[in-house]
Formats: sequence, C-alpha cells, structure tokens
Amino acid sequence: MAGVIFLFVAVGVCVVGFLVIWLRHRDRTTFTSSVDRFDAEMSALRPPAESGRRGRWRR
Repeated sequence: MAGVIFLFVAVGVCVVGFLVIWLRHRDRTTFTSSVDRFDAEMSALRPPAESGRRGRWRR
C-alpha cells in the first residue's frame, strides 16, 4: 500500500512541476492579442503605400 501512495505522490509532484513550468514559459496574452496578431498579418499582406512618383515602366 505504501508503494501505491508513493506512486500517487510522485505523479502529483510531476504534474505540479509541469504546470509551474508551463505557466512560467507560455506566451503572455492580453484581451486583444488575437486582434493585434490579425492586424499584424493583414498589414504584412497590405501593399506598400504609393509614393508621389510612378515606376520606371509605367506611363
């Protein structure tokens, strides 16, 4: 019976250790982080703003 109790304690310590490590190393997220990530992706796909002059081959 003592072996089973030791096994449960060892598994419990491993689970708690895993949760602590996972919580400390996960990415921090805010309430609007998904919106910010979407906006960053959309701005990467957006064509650059046009300047006053045209390209060399355009008329």
